[in-house]
Formats: sequence, C-alpha cells, structure tokens
Amino acid sequence: MLDMFRSKGLSSVVMGAVIVATVLIFVIQFNPSAGKKAASLTQTCAATVRGYCIEPKDHKAAYLLLVPVDEHGVRLFGRAKQMHLPEIALDGLIERELLVSEAERIGLTVSEDEINDTIISGFLHVSIPADRPELEMSLQAHDGVKYVGYYFRDPKTKEFDEKIYKRNLKSLMDRSPVEFREVEQREILAAKMRDLVRAPVRVSESEALDSYLAEKSFAVMTYVEIKGPFISRYAMNWDISDADLQKQIDSWALKPENVALVSSTVESRKKESPVKDGNLRHILVRVGGTDSAKAHADALAKITEAYLRLSHGDSFADVARDMSDDSSKSKGGSLETDKSDAFPAGFRAAADALKNGEMTHAAIESELGYHVILRDDASRLAKDVARELFFKTRLQDAGKDFAVKILADMKAGKSADDAIKNAMAGLKPVPFVKVIADKTINHTVAASKDGGAAETEADASAAAASSGDAGAPEPIQKQLDPAQDPDRPQALTSSSLRRGGEGLPHVGAEANAKMLDFAFNAKEGQVMPEPLKTEDGGVDLVALKEHKLATREEFDKDRETYTQMLLRVRQNEALAMYMKRLLDASRQDIKRDESYMAQWTRDAGAAPDDEEP
Repeated sequence: MLDMFRSKGLSSVVMGAVIVATVLIFVIQFNPSAGKKAASLTQTCAATVRGYCIEPKDHKAAYLLLVPVDEHGVRLFGRAKQMHLPEIALDGLIERELLVSEAERIGLTVSEDEINDTIISGFLHVSIPADRPELEMSLQAHDGVKYVGYYFRDPKTKEFDEKIYKRNLKSLMDRSPVEFREVEQREILAAKMRDLVRAPVRVSESEALDSYLAEKSFAVMTYVEIKGPFISRYAMNWDISDADLQKQIDSWALKPENVALVSSTVESRKKESPVKDGNLRHILVRVGGTDSAKAHADALAKITEAYLRLSHGDSFADVARDMSDDSSKSKGGSLETDKSDAFPAGFRAAADALKNGEMTHAAIESELGYHVILRDDASRLAKDVARELFFKTRLQDAGKDFAVKILADMKAGKSADDAIKNAMAGLKPVPFVKVIADKTINHTVAASKDGGAAETEADASAAAASSGDAGAPEPIQKQLDPAQDPDRPQALTSSSLRRGGEGLPHVGAEANAKMLDFAFNAKEGQVMPEPLKTEDGGVDLVALKEHKLATREEFDKDRETYTQMLLRVRQNEALAMYMKRLLDASRQDIKRDESYMAQWTRDAGAAPDDEEP
C-alpha cells in the first residue's frame, strides 16, 4: 500500500507536469514570475507575500490544523478563536512564504519521497510565528510538527490507509490530496529553512552551567520600602523661617552645576506650559455640602496632601495633573483666564484677592468642593523652578536620613518591624489645612430613612461612641497620620529572585543588579550596607532572608536534558531574530486583506466550542 501510494504520488507528478506543460504552451506567455501563485485581478487573497497569494482556503486549512481538540477528539472552535488562532495561522503562513522564498533563492528543494514520508508518518508541518514558541505546547505542535496520523490509519491494523487518508483529509483540513501535497511541500521547504537558521547555534558546557546556576539558584529578601511621597509628607517639616529657606534655595541655585539645570528646565517649562501673567490655576477636590463628614475628611486629607507637595517644591501644574478632580488638570490646572466671574462665590472672593504669583494658603470651599488657587506670574518661573529642583535634592537627603536610622537598627540586630517602629516614633501627624468656608453651603447630611431629623455624621459618630455601640463608625479623621498612612514603611518579603532576573519591580536596573549580587553572596540575615534608590524618589533597605545556591553536582545530573532545553531556547531566539529582520525587510512586500480577517475576528470568543467556522 505504501509503495503504491508513493508510486501514485510520482505518477501524479508526471501527469501534472504534462498538464502544466500544455497550459504553458497554449496559455502562458513569458513571465518572470512564472511558477508563483500570483494573485489575479479577481482572486481573493488572505494576504500576498512577495507576490505569492495566500488564498482563503490555504488560511482555513492552516487554521483547522491548529484548532485544539478535547479528550474525545472534538475540535474546540470557540476556544480557537479566543486564542486568536485565525490571526496566528495567517501570521504563520506569511512567515512560511518568506522562508519559502529564501529557501528557493538558495536552491533548497523538497522531493516527492519527503512529502510521501511526511504524510504516511502523520507528522504534518505547520507554521507557527517564530516569536511565539510557547504556543507549540498548547497547540501540540512541537517544533512546528503536529501528529494527526490517527486520521490516516486503519483503526484495526494501525497502518496507513490511502482511502481513509483521502476521506479524512477533507474533514481535517478541507483540502484535496493534490492541494494538500502542495501545502506540505511548502511547509517542508519552510521547515528546512528554519533548520538552516537554527543549525549554527551551539551551547557550550560552560554556558549551560552558568545558565543552570543562575536559573536554579534563588534568593528571598526582606526589604523595607520607604516611599518618596511618605518622606515628603512627614520627614521634611523643617523648623526654618521662609527667609532662611529662600537663602538656602538661592545659594543652591548659584552653584555652577545647578545653574545650567535650572536654565534648561525653565526653557522646557516655557514650551510645555507657557505662563501668562494673571492667569488663574486651581486644584479642586470635589465634595458636596451635603456629603458625609467622612467624605469631607477624605477631601480635606487630599487637599492637605496637595498643599504639602506645593510647600515642598512640587510645581503647581504637576500637582494639579496628579490630584485635581477638575477637567483643567490636563492643562496643569490652568483656567485660561484672569477673571473669576464664572466661578462660585467662595472661589471668586479668594481668587480676586490674589496678586500675580500669589497662592491661597487655605483650602477654599465652594459648592464644588475644596480649591487651591494660584495666579500665574511669568517673572517667578525661574525662582519656582529653582525651588522645585532644590526640594527634590532635599527629598533624597531626607529619605536617606530616615532610611539610615532604620538601617542602623537592622544592622544592630533589630527586626525590620522594630527598626521601622523606632524611626516612626519621631514623626508627627500633619493637621489638615485651614479651611475658608463658604457659609452659604448647607453642610447637613440627608434626613434619616425613618423620617427623623437630619444630623451630621460627626454627631452620629460621637453619639454611637458614647453609647458603646460596637458598630460605631470610625472617628472622623482630622489630620494626616504617619502611622495610618497607606505609604508608610513596612517590612515586606520578596518573591523568589533569580540570578540575572528582574529583582524588585520598583527599583531601577542598576540598583537591582547590586541587590542580586548581594543576595547570592551574602549570609542569611545579613543587611545590605547601603540603601537602594527607588524609581519614585524613595529608598529600599534590603536584608537576605534566605537563599539556595545550585551546585555543579546538581548540574551534572541534569546536564544532558538541561543543555538540550537551553539549546532549543537559543535556537528559537535565533530564529525569532532572523524572522524579525526578514519581516522588517519585506514590509513593503506583505499585504493583508483586513476585510477578510475581520470575518474571523469580529465574533472572536463568541462561538460555541463545537461550532465549525
């Protein structure tokens, strides 16, 4: 049967050659692209690659081969669309045609015996995008080869049966035997090109050992994250007059290394957010007059934090972008006017009292909520920038000073929790900013459900507390408390970290490299001697909780398996890089029919698992 199948394959080629020769003689004139399945004016192509037409039936066949099946062999079309297999199949075919083009250019060919052997074995080639090697396992297509031999074999003899093959090929891929042979010829040719790209890749024993030790070794760290915003709120309250503070800022700004920094920042600000004399800006925290006392306390906490940031040098525009509840936040709080007529009474009175360059130093209440208001003064831009940059350096210093206290206690043997508690003892709560109230606003809460008299939540809280009610509301907040702050320092435990891995997510690459080097060379319980700078302007203190170092002896036991695995990874990386260069270079030669693909993607995930496309 197998010999007959092979001979039939050969005879079909001979007969095909006769037919093609006849067509060439009577139909086709000289054409430099003869031999390619080029798109005609009326032909639909899912995509064209260097002039080759990937027909919809080619795409459907590749997709059908990729569709996963359940334990009963039923194909799961709904899941296939959720996995975006229609798009993946087309991406694979585009890569296949690029590889075929390259293979033909260097003279690679596929024999009829190779096609026959592939079909008889049942291990069919399928193109999966080179940058998605992880799909091979989920699609059961290891190394771009998927076994479907059970569709081609006699259930009793378990041998290849040509009749069964022809019958099942239609349901499997919706292709005729002749069409399928062409598919496999191109898939095998693309596979040869992939093998050619992978072939030069080698993995030495020393490389495998280094990779094994890095991958199998791990460390777990105890770390204290000291966030920049927390330091800004509680650890920068200097006991210094405004005049002395300005002297420090002026002195800092005159240093040669800071003059250019201030100047370049000023020029950048002029372009990003031009300042017009008298223009009004504001930061709004929305809350209604009849909202609960808790809602007002939350709003006051937020506006107080805004004032703290402004007093510690942050630019008004930056704070507005981060914290304002008004649409003007996208413009740095700018209202694009020097008039206050269109604003509520409370806002209007405070804004009209400001001179250029002045800012309200209390929370201004209006029917919209609480405001901070500023009148722009273009002449102050350089001074404001100098103040902002000065405070950024002081924030780093304050954070480091606070961290050093905790670090000293940890080095002395205290637990991280105790060291934090000791350092926190010196921090004081920050009272809410003063409020200039709008007396026209009704500050009562809505009437109770039973029709009784209305009362404020503060009154309800006090009454419940005096009666000993276990369900009493929490006391209304009146200050920013470092002990309750969500950004307060806490002792945390990292996940398992690997050599050469990413480390802690909020720490920069350079600092993480230092930490990982420490993690795999220190003793358990040892504290890293210097704080690490974090990306938000804070610092981290790190101690080694535990680590496990892989050994050469462990590598020797897994040498062969691990080396082969690493080789495959390196080969896949090489293939992905090759395909990326090839795709980039061929971008102009690849055309996708987006309207065709829209038919596959508009209802992705909606089809039942047993619904065939």
